[in-house]
Amino acid sequence: MTKEKAELKQNLEHLAEQKGSQQAVSYQDLFTPQLMQKYTRFATIDFFVRELGVKDFTQIEQMAIDQVDEFVKKETKFTSWEEMQQKAVSEYMMKLF
Repeated sequence: MTKEKAELKQNLEHLAEQKGSQQAVSYQDLFTPQLMQKYTRFATIDFFVRELGVKDFTQIEQMAIDQVDEFVKKETKFTSWEEMQQKAVSEYMMKLF
């Protein structure tokens, strides 16, 4: 493990201890306007959600993953909804340190 990875792991473990393992992060905190504008054609996650055809973010989980993935491929720089979520989490975590 590289020194940077070891430090990141240690920082994440320390943060988890401080915040508790059940600390929730809002989808607006993950899918910031900066992330959305950089990687999608939408100004905010709310515009993305509406264009996807659902009323709110929580309804995305009820959709067929193929339908969400197809929308993501067409409207963003990502190849899947999973990849888009991973990038959002990664950028969120990097801002914490």
